[in-house]
Amino acid sequence: MAIPDILLSNQNLGLLALVSIIPLIILYLLRPRTMDMNVPSLLFFLKRQQQRNKLSLLLQKIIRDPMFLIQLLILVLLSTAIAAPYIMEERVSGQHTVIVIDNSASMQAGGRLDTAKELAAGRLSTVNSVVWAQNVPVMALKEADRTSAAKIIDLTPQRAVTSDLAAAITYAQRLAGPGGTVIVFSDFASWSGDDPLVAKGLAEQDGVRVEFVQVGEASGNIGIINGWLDVKDGAYNLNLAVKNFNDRKATVSLDIRTGNEKRGGTLSIPAHSTRAYIVPDLRTGVTEVSISNGGALSLDDTAYVYIPSAAGGRVLLVDKRNEPPTVTALGLLPVSVQHTTTLPGNLSEYNVVILGSVDNNSLGQNAAAVLGGFVKDGGTLIATASVGLTNLDSSLLPIDITGMSNETDLKMVSESPLTSGIPFTDIEVVRHIHGTAPDTATVIMKGSDGSPMLSYWRQGEGTVIYLGLNDITGDDAWSGFNTMPQFPLFWKQMLEWTGGSYVDEYNMKTGSVLRLLTRQTITSPDGTVQTTSNVWVDQTGLYYIGEQVMAANLYDAGESDVDHIAIDASSISSRYTERPEVIRSEVKKDLSPYIILAVLGLLLLELIIILRRRELF
Repeated sequence: MAIPDILLSNQNLGLLALVSIIPLIILYLLRPRTMDMNVPSLLFFLKRQQQRNKLSLLLQKIIRDPMFLIQLLILVLLSTAIAAPYIMEERVSGQHTVIVIDNSASMQAGGRLDTAKELAAGRLSTVNSVVWAQNVPVMALKEADRTSAAKIIDLTPQRAVTSDLAAAITYAQRLAGPGGTVIVFSDFASWSGDDPLVAKGLAEQDGVRVEFVQVGEASGNIGIINGWLDVKDGAYNLNLAVKNFNDRKATVSLDIRTGNEKRGGTLSIPAHSTRAYIVPDLRTGVTEVSISNGGALSLDDTAYVYIPSAAGGRVLLVDKRNEPPTVTALGLLPVSVQHTTTLPGNLSEYNVVILGSVDNNSLGQNAAAVLGGFVKDGGTLIATASVGLTNLDSSLLPIDITGMSNETDLKMVSESPLTSGIPFTDIEVVRHIHGTAPDTATVIMKGSDGSPMLSYWRQGEGTVIYLGLNDITGDDAWSGFNTMPQFPLFWKQMLEWTGGSYVDEYNMKTGSVLRLLTRQTITSPDGTVQTTSNVWVDQTGLYYIGEQVMAANLYDAGESDVDHIAIDASSISSRYTERPEVIRSEVKKDLSPYIILAVLGLLLLELIIILRRRELF
């Protein structure tokens, strides 16, 4: 067997560390040495000293002291360790085992995931990788030893998603390589994507051993398998589908909680049947509906719903003009609109307040306090472009105003129901407010100079929307926005959005990905906090995105049916085709630990020599 080449990761650092040898040599040359000699006379001593070869003296001075050799070797070894030496090993790919753990929703029933972790920890080999089978395969660990793999397996999280077992097997096949082994730990109750048996057969024909290990047993369950909102007579109703997967009829109790308000109900469900339950007249905010006696899986026992606080209610337009075009547009809509030229001191009877063309007289002295309290209590404030906005508290609006500017071109930043079907980019803007968007604001439309032209954010329990356009007409017009035929359509979509008609945006199914325009702080249902622009919804409950709230539910009949086992792993045959191949591993084998051990041994030897010489004290 050929000796492998020793390579260096940090060659420059190692060479730099070798410079430390020079001071050691100089110190040993300068250090005085005592010599015991029988000298008959001083003249003889001087004569003997002159005859000594200088080069011989130098070498003997260095070599005779074992302490110097030990310390020199220590410095050389430490310099080598700093250079991070390693070798490249060749190994048969069959040494590589890839553990695939299904951590989907159904694996939370009856301790199935805990059983899978325990079994997987006992099937590790010399080199191991770990893949979590979710709706998208997740590589948790690549090519590590038994200890590291066991730790990662123990950390496998519970997730409220379905699993794509076939995709996970295919991914694990590429990691293992020909001759490698893939072991799948799953309940094989349900999955998304292709049939895992097909993926297993393809991997085995490619020379990869695939073994199915079944965990868990069939368990009874009753769960909420679907839910949706509808609007009737101005009220929101939650429609739930509850299924009994058991062999006998069951009666479940429902506990409905919205804030401090509680109500309940009962539902009788025949065996293997689904029954509907309607929760009428939902209030704004968070509502939780839980069923009792749910069975083995608890994830589907509770439905979470969030309705924005601005849903429904009256609309107030504050505009110093008597008949602004916005009043006409709002009059075409089936909403109750009141127009006033001054801001009232009490806004409790309104859910939406629109600021049109305003100034100090129309806003009053306490505008910031009145509007701020209105929004924090759950109201929606829509501020259209007006010079009077510069007098408001800068922390209220989703724009940091820096001044006034002239022409700009409109650019769409993201899609939104607010702008659907309206050609905003065709609008000619001759005047606008210049500013920047705060980090936590969501920008839908901006000007060519970067100023936000349509943005919003959450404040307390409410929402503040800034529209960089207005309906001023005549020679003082800022744009042609109000002359567009889609002008009433915009206000229709705006009130539908603020009124909660797009409430589905706040209620999602697990397995979805929510993409944000900016990085924000996200608090997951389990309390985990992260700062990101992409939210993978893989838990049931409430997500807090900045000051926004989003509800997530499983709503998956396949995952809820933990009484069904789709594949009996014990009856699966193998199509494995052996292909003995030797594959050169690209994994570096670090030699630094061995060098450090050698250094420690030399230090111990040096200490022994010092003790024998009695030079320690």
